[in-house]
Amino acid sequence: MLHKLIASFALVLMLLIQSYLIGVLATGTGAASLPVIWVLLHIVSSVVAAAAITFFAAQLTPGNPKHLFGFCLSLCIAMPLVGAIGSLGALIYGIYQSNNRHEEHVFWQFTRNAELPFTAPVGRQVSRTESRGFVEQLNYSSNSDELYKKVLAASNIKNALSVGALKSAIKHSDDRIRLTAYQTLDKKVTYLNKQIQRLEESARSQGATDRSNTWLQIASNYWELLTLEKDEPIAREQLLKKASEAAINAVRILPTNRNAHFTLGRIALLQNKERMAAVAFDRAMALGMPVEKAMPYRAEAAFQARDFKKVAESINQVEDSFKVYPPLCHLAGYWS
Repeated sequence: MLHKLIASFALVLMLLIQSYLIGVLATGTGAASLPVIWVLLHIVSSVVAAAAITFFAAQLTPGNPKHLFGFCLSLCIAMPLVGAIGSLGALIYGIYQSNNRHEEHVFWQFTRNAELPFTAPVGRQVSRTESRGFVEQLNYSSNSDELYKKVLAASNIKNALSVGALKSAIKHSDDRIRLTAYQTLDKKVTYLNKQIQRLEESARSQGATDRSNTWLQIASNYWELLTLEKDEPIAREQLLKKASEAAINAVRILPTNRNAHFTLGRIALLQNKERMAAVAFDRAMALGMPVEKAMPYRAEAAFQARDFKKVAESINQVEDSFKVYPPLCHLAGYWS
């Protein structure tokens, strides 16, 4: 509020000075008889007026204040009084109108329901689409150009969703598709390995909390690598071991890291270490992990251990609102 009052006062004062300079220039008296004084007053008043105008304009737009100041200063110096009034009015009016005007339709509509299928944006013309899945298209479609574009796009999709399709694309007869899929998978593996090396180096100089989270991220990167190498038994076993060691490091450094316990539990499930997984999930929930997130995995650990009573107890502890949607709705119906 104080800054606005100062800017308003400075602007009004500079406009009065500009008015005086215009008057003496027209009559040939006062400061007009001393050109150096007139020019000096004009430049100083123009700088202050431009700064005040820039302050008010910057409240309405996130643009660069330096550009606004340069624009206003050039007008104020080129056109005494008229330039200051004109730039102030034009900028405020133009910025206000542009901020409240939409020249394009808002196509996308967002929803919190992640289970909804992907659909075309509202208002956009829907063209004829290929209804088969990507892997089926790779096996049966004869349109190599379209498939090549889709393989290129798959590089931007999460590993868990794209790996299966990319591995199918490696077997395609078209050289472009096959080589692009192979290169994409290789880039994903290389990137994750570099990230792991970088994180291991940065963990050495961090505090307990940051170091624990860094080792947790390393475990998550090994988990991502696991999705890329899941068809290789030896690589799968080695990656699970490294991921487990990283998660254990995160837990050892900060025992209250609930996400580390949760990740360790998921890795232990894949290693068929049901007891370790159950302990990790119980510890994660004790530290505040939401029941609806951890309890289904706790039920899976109990199922692998053939403790069917614990499976039913685990599923029943999840709130009913989360058991409406698949896959929990099927589990809840079976174990209820």
